[in-house]
Amino acid sequence: MNITVRFYGIAYDYTEIREWCIEMKNNVVVMDLLIMIVDKFPAMRDLVYDENGTYREYLAVSINNVDILGLDGVNTVLSEGDMFFVMPPIGGG
Repeated sequence: MNITVRFYGIAYDYTEIREWCIEMKNNVVVMDLLIMIVDKFPAMRDLVYDENGTYREYLAVSINNVDILGLDGVNTVLSEGDMFFVMPPIGGG
């Protein structure tokens, strides 16, 4: 199946691409895709995981504009044609 990943903010800076299309096997969950993202773009590791290797929930990740926290979190199953968005928190003041 094909998934399109879009990177925003600092995630774009780390990957140096706005969009990445990836072919994956069926029955893949969000955590599988996050592992693939970090494998392909090692600079993303500290953005995705804390020092213990745990997913950072402040990283806004959505599938087809629905936040994964409102679904099954990192265990959400991906489907053919999904749009996967990676949006790091934005700070300022």
